[in-house]
Parts: sequence; structure tokens; C-alpha cells
Amino acid sequence: MRQNPRRSRPLPPDAARTMIGGIILAAGSSRRFGDDKRKQSLDGARTVLEQTILNASEALDAVIVTLRADDQPFARALQERLDVPNGRWFCAPDSALGMAHSLAGAIGEVYEWEAAMVILGDMPFVKPRTLAALERTYRRHQSDRPIIMPAHKGKAGHPVLFDHTYFDEIAALSGDVGARSVVSAHKTSVMTVEVDDLGIFRDIDTPSDLA
Repeated sequence: MRQNPRRSRPLPPDAARTMIGGIILAAGSSRRFGDDKRKQSLDGARTVLEQTILNASEALDAVIVTLRADDQPFARALQERLDVPNGRWFCAPDSALGMAHSLAGAIGEVYEWEAAMVILGDMPFVKPRTLAALERTYRRHQSDRPIIMPAHKGKAGHPVLFDHTYFDEIAALSGDVGARSVVSAHKTSVMTVEVDDLGIFRDIDTPSDLA
């Protein structure tokens, strides 16, 4: 495997990999929303991003929340508000360059994981049981090195779980397309899990999406 300049720790042998975690992407600029949608209240108690974090931390072994380069104060505030012992915070230095740069930076922080679930920070309605279903499916089929996606009535949604063998490709991404190109390049490796969860399609782009 080629060396990845973004990787911050030595790569463990495959036999040592056991953890499946979530990378929550929350480093965008919220241009369409017009304000910082991450901080918008869902129910008067939790914000969009807080609920996304709590859902992931309930279902997965670990969570890394990817924030903007200058979000250190926001990261500290989240850490104080949320009880997420399996979570950590990553302020992506290249976040202004696009989603792919933020994801590439975050993947470099989790090379010891067996698999990573890429979760959009503006999708707080994905149920924890959906995330758990993706993890269970991966555990059953991990020898196939799969990419796992949820689906409802045959239509695929988010998030997407990647085996660690795709980490180098993700780390080489650039621009603002996320990991879509990796999925497209490995269509024969994609497995879908049918779920009863319309949250896999529901993101927050405008204030009306909170209604």
C-alpha cells in the first residue's frame, strides 16, 4: 500500500483492526441555508449537528467530528454540551477547499479503523438503528471488502460505510464531491441494506427543511 502523507499514525496490520467508526462531515459553509445550519435547533433541545453526533455515537464504536479549520471554540463547546466518550474532534486545515479535503484529512486520523462510515453532519434524522444495520451487514461480509449503503424501496441513501482498503483512495480526494467518486469507481463492491428510515434521504439545506 502506498504511503499517505495525510496519515498521522502508523498503519496497523489487518488482524489488529476491529473498530468501525463514523466520520461526521460538518466543515461546510452552509451557503444555501444562509446561517450556520449546524447550530440550528431541531426540537428546542438539540441542534442539527448535536443530534447527528449523538445518533452516531450510540450506534458505532467511535466518532470523529470534522469541523472547519477555525472551529476550535465550537469544538470545545460541543465537547462541553455532549456526553460522547467515544468521540473526538478534528478541525480540518483544508476545509475551505471543499468537502473532499475535509474528508481526506479526517480519514488520515482513523487509519487504524477496520471501516469508516461517512456521515453528513446535516442529516440528523438517520436513525441509530440504521447505522447499526450497516455495521452488522459489514461484519457479515467484511471479507468481501464491501462498501455498504442504506436503501429504502431500492433507492440508496446516506451514510456510506467503507472498508479500510478504500482509505487511500479517500485520502487522495480533492474538491467538493466527497466520496461519491470512490463509490462510482467500485460499483461491483457496493452492497445495499434495505431500511425503514426516510432519514437516509433527508438533509438540511434550507430553513424550510427544519419544518
